[in-house]
Formats: sequence, C-alpha cells, structure tokens
Amino acid sequence: MQTSSQPLLIVAIPPILGSLVVLSIADVGMNVWITHLLAISLGCCLVFVGSYLRRLSNRKITAFTIIILTLLGLTTSILGSDSSEPERWISVGPVRLYIAPMLLPSFIAACSVIIAKQQMLSFTAVLATALLLTLQPDASQVLGLTVASAVVVAQHRLGVFRLGAVAFLLGALTLWAFSLPDPLEPVPHVEEVFALALSHSLFAGLAIIASAGAFIVGLWIRSRNGPSWLAAVASYYMVLFVCSTTGITPAPLLGYGAGPILGFGLMTVLLGWLEHQNLPNKSIQPIADATGD
Repeated sequence: MQTSSQPLLIVAIPPILGSLVVLSIADVGMNVWITHLLAISLGCCLVFVGSYLRRLSNRKITAFTIIILTLLGLTTSILGSDSSEPERWISVGPVRLYIAPMLLPSFIAACSVIIAKQQMLSFTAVLATALLLTLQPDASQVLGLTVASAVVVAQHRLGVFRLGAVAFLLGALTLWAFSLPDPLEPVPHVEEVFALALSHSLFAGLAIIASAGAFIVGLWIRSRNGPSWLAAVASYYMVLFVCSTTGITPAPLLGYGAGPILGFGLMTVLLGWLEHQNLPNKSIQPIADATGD
C-alpha cells in the first residue's frame, strides 16, 4: 500500500499558519520573514518531490541511511564547537540550521521500521543519539526522543524488561541533560510563542494553542490509518511543545526556524520509502520470553 505524503502537508498547515501569526505579533525584521518563508517553501517542495521520488529507493537501505546520517549530523555539530556554549547548529552559508529537529523525526521513523527485526541496532542507535544530544546539551530533544522511543517499544510489544531497560537508560541520559547548564536566553518568536501570543490577546493565544493541538491530533489520526510510527513522531512533537512553554526549546513549526520545518519536510519525503507499518497486533508477536521479562 502506497501512502501519500500530501495529507501530512495538510496536517502541518495549522502550525505553519500559526507561525505567521507569531512573526506578525513579534514584529520581526524582513530578514526573519524571508528566511522563514523560504524554509516553508522548501519544506513544501520536499513534500511534492518526495511523492515522485519515493519509488526510486530501497526501503531498508533508506532506514539505515537515515540512522547513519543522523548520528553523523549530531556528531558534526559537536565537533564543530569552538566555544563553551551549547552547539546544536550547523552553518549553511548565512543560515544556522538547528540540526536535531531537522533529523530526529526521520530518525524516529527509521528506528521504528527496523526495530521488529533489528532490535539491538535500533536500541543502540537511539542510545547513541540520546548521548550526542546530551553532550550538545539539548535536554528537550533528549526528552522528546525518550518519549517517542517508549511509544515505539510499547507498540511493538517488546516486553516489560526491554521497555524498562530502554526507559532506564534514556531516563538517565534525560536527567543528565537537564542537569547541564544551558545559558541560552529564550527568544519570544522562537521559544516563547505561546506566551507571546497570550500576551498579545486571549484570542491569539488560544489560536496558537489550538494550532499546536490540531497538528498533534492530525499526526495521531494519520498513525491510525497509515504508518504507526507517526504516533511516536506525534509524541516527540508534543514533548517539544510542552517544553517550549518553559522557554527551553523552540516550538516546532510554530516558532521561527528553518530546522524544524525542513525536518518535517524530510520526514514526509521518506514516508513512502520506509516500510509501511501498521500497529503491530497480529503481524508482530511478542517473542517467547517477553512474558517473563
């Protein structure tokens, strides 16, 4: 069954429109508007290009490639650090791309695809990614990855022991990440979009909150009728929205920033290339010793 990526573009419309409202309220400069609109345009192009190119890739190779590129991308951001401040970006010309939200949605999808047959590889990749995010440090992304991983493990019925082991290790990395200092100050139209909208008016605040809710609900609905890993991706985005209310992370798609927008576009490109996954009820059975975990 081929799954169209265009419905996901519809799901992203509420937060994208909300981001335009946020920038209008913040009264940002022309450079911010140009960068943001170019990111939106490129993200839309990725969706439509992916619809035509998805038949040209081997699905299993795509999943492994995504995992490798994610690890390389996060490692590059750390190795490129020349200061004591957090390093979460890769410079592309005059633009700094926030690397984690650009790669993690596709990474979560790829790990969900291979976990049924390559559990250790998937677990190792997730732990390595969480460690790299902790070293940046980027606590909200570690937490988002932790929650998404728990959703994937629960979907695939990997047993209480495996769920507990993954939760313990990722939980430890999450606590470590939150214990590290983050000197970056929040920007109203990036991290504090909910507070910014509510400070403008109750109507604007409720509209921005509703757009975030519609995005999460839309992904969950698509996960029921399409790839089950969209539920894990929805959990990841939900965590980031919650964390953004404290000002510690950008609100994905709602706030200014090319990284989250391009990350969502890349995920939709890969939608048709990854193995189509339904919720693992009859097709994926728990292994023999799962009940004893």
